[in-house]
Amino acid sequence: MNMHRLPPTSRDMMPALPDSGRGVDMPYRGGAAPEFESRESPLRTTLLRYLNLGLKHKLLIACFCAAAIFAGFVVTFMTIKLYSASTTVKIDRAAPKVLKDQSQLEGGADPQFYQTQYELIKSRSLAERVATSLNLGQTDFVAGGTPSLWSRLLGRGSGPGQVAADAALVQARQGQAVGQIMNGLAVQPVALSSLVRIRYTSDSPHWAQAISIAVADQYERSTLDRRFTASKHARDFLEERLQELKLKLQDSEKQLIAYAQKEGIVNVDDKQPEAAAALQGVQNALAAAVMERIKTEQLWQQAEADTGMGLPQIMNDGLIQAARGRMATLQATYQDKLNVLKPAYPEMLALKTQINETEKQIRTQIALVKKSIQAQYEAARAQEVALLQKVEQTKAQVLDQRGRSVEYTILLREVDTNRSLYDGLLQQFREMGVAGDVDTNNVSIIDKAQLPSVPDSPSLPKNLMISLLLGLLGAAGVIAVREALDDTFKSVEDLEEGLGLSVLGVTPLYVDATGKSSPIQEVMTDPTSPLAEAYRSLRTALQFSTADGAPKTLLVTSSQPGEGKSTTSAALAVNFAQLGQRVLLIDADMRNPSMHKLLKLDNSVGLSTFLSGTTEASQLVKGCSIDGVTFMGTGPLPPNPAELLARPRFASLLSTASETFDIIIIDGPPVMGLADVPIITSMVEGTLLVVETARTRRAIVRDAVKRLSFARARLVGVVLNKFDPSKAGYSYGYGYGYGYAYGGSNYFSYGGKKSLPELTDS
Repeated sequence: MNMHRLPPTSRDMMPALPDSGRGVDMPYRGGAAPEFESRESPLRTTLLRYLNLGLKHKLLIACFCAAAIFAGFVVTFMTIKLYSASTTVKIDRAAPKVLKDQSQLEGGADPQFYQTQYELIKSRSLAERVATSLNLGQTDFVAGGTPSLWSRLLGRGSGPGQVAADAALVQARQGQAVGQIMNGLAVQPVALSSLVRIRYTSDSPHWAQAISIAVADQYERSTLDRRFTASKHARDFLEERLQELKLKLQDSEKQLIAYAQKEGIVNVDDKQPEAAAALQGVQNALAAAVMERIKTEQLWQQAEADTGMGLPQIMNDGLIQAARGRMATLQATYQDKLNVLKPAYPEMLALKTQINETEKQIRTQIALVKKSIQAQYEAARAQEVALLQKVEQTKAQVLDQRGRSVEYTILLREVDTNRSLYDGLLQQFREMGVAGDVDTNNVSIIDKAQLPSVPDSPSLPKNLMISLLLGLLGAAGVIAVREALDDTFKSVEDLEEGLGLSVLGVTPLYVDATGKSSPIQEVMTDPTSPLAEAYRSLRTALQFSTADGAPKTLLVTSSQPGEGKSTTSAALAVNFAQLGQRVLLIDADMRNPSMHKLLKLDNSVGLSTFLSGTTEASQLVKGCSIDGVTFMGTGPLPPNPAELLARPRFASLLSTASETFDIIIIDGPPVMGLADVPIITSMVEGTLLVVETARTRRAIVRDAVKRLSFARARLVGVVLNKFDPSKAGYSYGYGYGYGYAYGGSNYFSYGGKKSLPELTDS
């Protein structure tokens, strides 16, 4: 094989980028960010991201909001008009004092007093009193339920009236009235005051006024009734409890005296400080003995399982150190004389005897140290056993002392409890007096409800605002679900944040309406097109991807088929050839080759032929329609591409071709599911990963990057291919330069010529 016989390119070569021979530096992976990135506010980034999502899904948001507002209109005009009336009452924490000790009977001392009063106003019992006082069972309060829309338009059913009914029906209607009162009643405290508004809502303004006034009136009456009832009940209850506690106190005192006489108990010291202190001291000593035993046991196990040379006691022993020093000197002398004298020589035998004697002394001293450690362990274990026995003895003494006074202590506490209860109840009974017989009330009506003239609900502006908010929330939920389910890369930010790799280039989507052109033809024939500009930008990024310029050998691959790797390889070959460099383009996808179809060349011989050893490389390369580019196809598809690529001939091909060509671009197979790319990437200086926008799932790309990382690939960066600003969002058209028009305002136009490229690939 002689790559120097390869046909020369048709263009003179410009000075090639230097070949460092050290591989390719890895791209930026999220370390210290550039200075311009550090100025970006996280809040501004988040707001722009949400704004971009809103602009991207503006039609969906508009539909949701329009539907919600329409629903708000319908609900508003279909909802029954409701009227509200309020009666203001004053609730004091305590009723006016007439007697000296009357405040002891009031509920105002309860910190939850007002909340209790609010619940009493809304209680069922109060609603029953109101229904009975107004005789609602014989009125039209529950006559026909909610009036129809036509009746309400004519003003019918708006005022109270009488209806004729029998006793059973009246009783049933009375129960319905109670439920309606509870459903329409509301309590509204006035902040920083003792005033409370009793508010009732109904579809009839007359009933709203009547029920509000009746509830306030019945609440005032019920408060006074509860006061009399509670006072009488409290006196009766306290009198019964005093008799019970008096008998119980007498019985407990008798039991205490009898038990003390039986056991001979005069005084009891519950704490027993001396016994407890002795037990605590023995337990502390036991804990220290256990720690010492564990320490010596571990040391003895180490000494017993080892030769002994690793023990600190042996390493620090002075006799052993001195003996080891002598033995080292004797061994050094023996080795020096061994170069001159034979081992059987008397002087050598004497040295050998001294060495053996020294080793014996060391072993003897080690055995003595081990016996010392064993003796320490045995002593620690014996001390632990003795302390355990002492702890048990001390515990028995303490328990015996305490056991004799347990029953006495229980009886004594029972006597104290009964005496405290009896004294407390007796004091309350004496203080109660006749305060409950005085007619005072802490509830008074301030303002009675007026007849409402306008309805409170429904409110059209409020309903429309709520509908709009619900529409926005619904649209946000649908957008969040759609974005969560769309697990693809749609922008440079998505790609860099998801992979932690640098994006070297973004190539636009190519669409040929005529079907007569291709991306390569677009790049070659129209250098001012956005597609050509994108690939030139990618070429420039590759030239600055490492300290030594573009990689000498570059593998272009993707995570799965159809992402545009073959088109990217050919476009890069065109752009590097336009710089005057000699480019070798190799199609290494020996499973599904497509490069020869893009270049319209024969593929009867190629890389597989060379790797099989049947043909030299100089006979396989050929010129193509791209000036400055030499092409090597895959050749016949082999049954074992991975085995062919793993042969030394492929590495030799790259090494020899590097002497003739300035850059070698390899169109490789996809990463996932194949062993070809990990083999190829270990032989090249750089690997470029192509990712298709809005198609390739993130998990697949991550697995591909992980597989390349396991193969120790020198990944220079990623290319975001087939980029469509309409799928990425409104703002990305300007963020990546595709919104700028040369002589026009359309996307991807130059000088008024429109082109919407899409890269096609195998």
